[in-house]
Amino acid sequence: MKLVLKATLARLSRAARTQRGKNILTFGVFLLISAVLWVVLSLNEEDQVDMRMPLVLEHVPDSVMIVSVPPEYMNVSMRARGTDILKSTFGHEPALRVDWRSYRGKNALSLSSAELKTLARASVDGATILAVNPDSLHLLYTTSRGRRMPVKLDYSVTPGPQVSLVGRPRVEPDSVKVYAVGAAGNALTSVSTEPIRISDLDRTTTIRVKVLTPSRTRPQPDSVDVTFTVEPLIAKTRSVVVEPVNVPAGVKLITFPPQVEVHYMLPASVYKNSSPQFRVVADYHEIDRAAHSRNMRLRLVDVDSRLQNVFLSVDSAEYIIEKL
Repeated sequence: MKLVLKATLARLSRAARTQRGKNILTFGVFLLISAVLWVVLSLNEEDQVDMRMPLVLEHVPDSVMIVSVPPEYMNVSMRARGTDILKSTFGHEPALRVDWRSYRGKNALSLSSAELKTLARASVDGATILAVNPDSLHLLYTTSRGRRMPVKLDYSVTPGPQVSLVGRPRVEPDSVKVYAVGAAGNALTSVSTEPIRISDLDRTTTIRVKVLTPSRTRPQPDSVDVTFTVEPLIAKTRSVVVEPVNVPAGVKLITFPPQVEVHYMLPASVYKNSSPQFRVVADYHEIDRAAHSRNMRLRLVDVDSRLQNVFLSVDSAEYIIEKL
């Protein structure tokens, strides 16, 4: 490898001493000088550029809660020299810094378009600020202590087939502090989440949702975690005695069969340790005496709320009426 490198350098050295080599070397030197001059001249020219500057609020007291959520960035359009643009791109990122003490008023921090341009100009030395967007700032704030309020869910969730929602959704945290400007939050007793709409939910799911409050108020935190617990359903069958109801005195209602099978599904967590309650009734008042049929309808009543897909193996039974 060393021998190859020495041979290559020797050939280059011999080529550079020829007239053609000297011409190429001279051309390369002038090309390099021209490129350097072009870069220097270009960097000294002004050009228009758009930049996103972080908005930084400084010297905000701990007792202050900003109710209006400030923008994270300000879009600044400027004319600047190439050197200034390079400094902003590769050096310390310029930020639009707002001193709280200089611009605060009663319950609001306000800056006009001219004031925002002045702050942006201070962040980029030598630049001409053409526009700042948004073109003004008006941030409401309060020094009042927040009131803790419960979070109510606005949701409509339907489970998928063969699964069931278990219990109520879990909200974490289940309450938030609400800060208000003036009397804006006096009538509030609770806050609500943004609407949650889920269909065919087939697994336990946790989602982050925002907390909604009226204008001139702000919740802290502004979002909560909501967990919907899902369990598989297990099919089960049980024989239940048919119970005659509304039978007048001196009369006996007998059904055939005297008991029927009830099919239902229940969550896996309560399958082994659960004996859900329900009744199968034959209502004497529902006998159609004008009909020639000797069948009457059977109904399920008092069905446990944990059960799903509950149905009878037969929905009618033959009957006879005996006088006592």
